[in-house]
Amino acid sequence: MGRIVEMPLPRMGETMEEGRIGLIVKQPGDSFRRGETLLEVESDKTTVEVPALQDGILVEWLVTSDQMVPVESAIARIEIEGEAMAEVKHADVPKPVAATTSAPRPRHVSLNADTRPRASTAARAAARRSGVNLATVSGSGRNGRISRADLDAAARPARAAYHVETPHGKIFFREWQAQGAAKGHALLIHGLFADSQSFTTLGRKLAARGYRTYALDLPGHGETQCEADTVDDISAAVIAALPPVKLHVVGHSFGAVIASRLIDKALSLTLLSPAGCGEEINGEFIDAMLGAHVDHAATFLGEKIPLETQATLADHLSTHGAQLRAIANTVATGGKQRVSILAALSRAVVPVRAIFLRDDAIIPSHHVLNMPLSAAVHIMQGASHMAHWRDPAAVAGLIADS
Repeated sequence: MGRIVEMPLPRMGETMEEGRIGLIVKQPGDSFRRGETLLEVESDKTTVEVPALQDGILVEWLVTSDQMVPVESAIARIEIEGEAMAEVKHADVPKPVAATTSAPRPRHVSLNADTRPRASTAARAAARRSGVNLATVSGSGRNGRISRADLDAAARPARAAYHVETPHGKIFFREWQAQGAAKGHALLIHGLFADSQSFTTLGRKLAARGYRTYALDLPGHGETQCEADTVDDISAAVIAALPPVKLHVVGHSFGAVIASRLIDKALSLTLLSPAGCGEEINGEFIDAMLGAHVDHAATFLGEKIPLETQATLADHLSTHGAQLRAIANTVATGGKQRVSILAALSRAVVPVRAIFLRDDAIIPSHHVLNMPLSAAVHIMQGASHMAHWRDPAAVAGLIADS
């Protein structure tokens, strides 16, 4: 067995006094080789990857994503063979030292809400435009002066991204840490052809309400590495990857089909334009997506998709086309759905809520009439298929009320 040592946050620039922990790549128990990226850190000027200085095993993280950490404070405990970590050879990085019991105090200064906070002109202008109360923001400048960067950081909730190993493959998660008083856990499951990133705004809003929020990439989507292509196999992979807690489960479109298989893990179910509640589905939309004709498919979504996002999605659809086609065929063929979640919903012993868009061009809103009596149903105005894009604040509020 090797030595357990503490890994400090290196200085990544002459003026750097602290850094914000960004994407955490390696998880406890993971082994790594010299040069592999362990995490990303945001300095005052840029985001950089922090590599391993020698082979080892990550024992535990001493920090969390989005946490501000003083330079040279311990951020992780690692197991290494032989001597302690080699010196960093970058000219801007002095020899790191382990944190002492009294870690350097962060430069952030809490402000009293009854005083006029010190802030830059740019920060004041941005706060007025966004309606942010500067008294709630900590400043990193001299005497606690708030910069525009401080304002941007305060508006962004904690987040992380990682894979979970399962017997079925690696499932990719994004996570938003709860802010304020913790109220529970929420799980967001995207629809066919989307991924976890489509829930970014809703994830942030739920985190702001006190919910630790997870969004995953289903097999055949995003960063997940799993060959499952049936509802049963996808559901099994998702269940194997979930944390051991009860969750408020949210499923959009095809994601509602998977959500209906998680009732035993759920505190509540919130279904957005759910598949599996009726017969019809827009086959032209599915065919366009499977053919990577994103520009045509986007006309049915009722929401504007940036051209660069369309190009990225088209590449993804082409790369994962075979698996996506297999999944799509288990859901619908010829404009007719092949799965139903109504029996599962009628047996649910947790609160069930469904939101349909009145003029949804992909899944008709009249499917709401098939919902069981025990389910709460809502009709949102508009031609969108994406309730969590159309009004994320309203959707977050309904989930919080479940």
